[in-house]
Amino acid sequence: MPDVNFSEGSSKPISEGWTDDMRVELSAGKSIEMLVDFVISNCLRGMTDEANELEIAREFAISPENAAIARDRTFGGIVRAATRNPLNQPDPNKDPIAWASYIRATKEPLLAAKVYRT
Repeated sequence: MPDVNFSEGSSKPISEGWTDDMRVELSAGKSIEMLVDFVISNCLRGMTDEANELEIAREFAISPENAAIARDRTFGGIVRAATRNPLNQPDPNKDPIAWASYIRATKEPLLAAKVYRT
């Protein structure tokens, strides 16, 4: 049987090799809010996901893998906010990028429609 860990505060197991920690280390002078604004701004300008990730990696001096996580978590927070269900609020400690975008999208209710052009 594979090793199984449990997410803090959850009874749902996390399989070996997986994590629920979605933090990305940023360099000094860069904040999660700056990252979220950058990702959203690029999206609203029509930048493709691939180009956005390249720009995120360059601007924030992070790996391409972390740039992909940053883009994914930014949009994840927006989708969670669009549900208008407070139970969908991301954990600010384990998923700070999704949490920051969730807060922004909660304050800016039309953001999901702009991002997803619905």
